[in-house]
Amino acid sequence: MGCWTAYLLRLDDGSHREMDEKYGRWHLTGADDRADLVKRILTDGRPVDGAPKTARSCQGIALDLTTRRYRFYSCALNMPSAGVSHRESMALRLAATPGWEDWDVAHAWGGDDELRRLLFPELPTEPAKTEAVEVNLASRDYWFADWDPDAHQITVRHDELIADAFADATRLISVITAEATLTHWQLTNTIAPLLAHHGEPLPGTLAASAPFPLAAEDAVTNGAVIDLPARRLRYWTTDTVPPGLIAQMETTWPGWTVERLAWGHLGHLAAIGQHPEGLSMTDTELRDAHWDDQLITIRNHARDTLPTEPRRLTSPTVRVIDQG
Repeated sequence: MGCWTAYLLRLDDGSHREMDEKYGRWHLTGADDRADLVKRILTDGRPVDGAPKTARSCQGIALDLTTRRYRFYSCALNMPSAGVSHRESMALRLAATPGWEDWDVAHAWGGDDELRRLLFPELPTEPAKTEAVEVNLASRDYWFADWDPDAHQITVRHDELIADAFADATRLISVITAEATLTHWQLTNTIAPLLAHHGEPLPGTLAASAPFPLAAEDAVTNGAVIDLPARRLRYWTTDTVPPGLIAQMETTWPGWTVERLAWGHLGHLAAIGQHPEGLSMTDTELRDAHWDDQLITIRNHARDTLPTEPRRLTSPTVRVIDQG
């Protein structure tokens, strides 16, 4: 067992080579690092005849020397907090590293399938596995007291952010209605399969249950913003989402714009016009999660410059009882 790394390479003459490696590395730094990997693939790799035969790997690198594109991904993406913005920040830092100035550098959110399709766009999209996915709302035990839909108010016990500690959620879905109201649900599902399986009826299914407060960044790892009047679905996740699953989402949300939401929870807040104060991780918390200062600076710049939702959306108020 253990991680396998897939390396895919297109040379200047248009030919392809590939290589598998136990463990290996999942990202490069400067031009020397790139040159060393290319040399190893030329020495130890094999030519690609038709479709690549690399193992379905949990991490990988694709280098296209003809178009100067570089993609990377790793199973280490499944980190407990701020995973999406960490990889976005890494990609920006790598793109600014000497030797990568004229390259298109990005994290491969589609994982192994994205690496293959980057170099072999003619490959057919593999259908996603179709499995029933239940809507698993997070726990309401201990913290939830009441929901008043007329007042658009959630009543919680003890503290405004108490659900983050006791709901045990991993996913956040925010729904924007035609009346410019904003409502949130916290779930324990994996977001992309949930969206792909339930499709357009999902907001109605969620609306049958009381909503949740807006979750803070360190409480969830996946999410989606469902904009009903714009028919726009934006999702973010620390899991890889292969092209087949995206195709299934586009099928089950017919006529909708389906797109990945950059910067994770930070992008989620910007997409619903909410301010990050008190909801985003602090620099100290990021350092405790093993972020370095350069990545924190890149992330904070993105947080402060992301375009925000221009509409004035009415978010639920949170009333606290049983304090002290």
